[in-house]
Amino acid sequence: MGTRLGVAAEPDDTDDQPAPEPVERTAVRKRAGRDPFRDLVIPVAAIAAVVVAIVLVQLIRERESTPAAGPVFAPGSYSPIELGSSGGGKPKLGERAPGFQLLDADGQVIRLDNFRGRPVLVNFWATWCVPCRKETPDLIQLQSEWGDQVQIVGVNYSEPADTARAFATNFGINYVLPLDNTGEVTGSYKLTGLPETFFLDGEGIIRDHRIGQLRPDVARCIVAGIQAGGHEPEACR
Repeated sequence: MGTRLGVAAEPDDTDDQPAPEPVERTAVRKRAGRDPFRDLVIPVAAIAAVVVAIVLVQLIRERESTPAAGPVFAPGSYSPIELGSSGGGKPKLGERAPGFQLLDADGQVIRLDNFRGRPVLVNFWATWCVPCRKETPDLIQLQSEWGDQVQIVGVNYSEPADTARAFATNFGINYVLPLDNTGEVTGSYKLTGLPETFFLDGEGIIRDHRIGQLRPDVARCIVAGIQAGGHEPEACR
């Protein structure tokens, strides 16, 4: 039979719309797409991890290389205090003696300027020095005579603390023995040899200087002149 006249055929909406894609194909496209946020975060996190690892390694190395806490000085170590002559050469009469700070064999700090206000004998010595050994009993006797009115400072030249301690014990030394372990203090006095003694007044000014084994009568003469305030080196021979 033919189509009835006067009745229009209803349009088919499906003819104008694209056919839907298969479900499996859509899923593949979503998986294949790139996530910008994830692409940025992953490299940054990797770089941060490397930086943290480097910092940790550095901290570990610094901790291993840092010495354990202890005293600032070790026996025989040295800290300069106005080392050297003002003229750059050997310290001269009438000039302030080069200051220093050293430890003795027991780790006690010995500062030259701690003895201001009284005459001081700075005596440089070593245990292997024969004249030094010969004059040691005389220095002990002089220190006993002077008491706290005069101070002998026996600067040991570049020897271990145990060596100086044994020497002091054997002789019964009664004056301070700072250790010049590096030789820098001794070098600042420009010594001619050992033993050598500098006589300082109460202000730390050099008033006399003797090379070689010190005679007790000469030492007494020099100190008496310094205490009187008018010492002349030629007066004590």
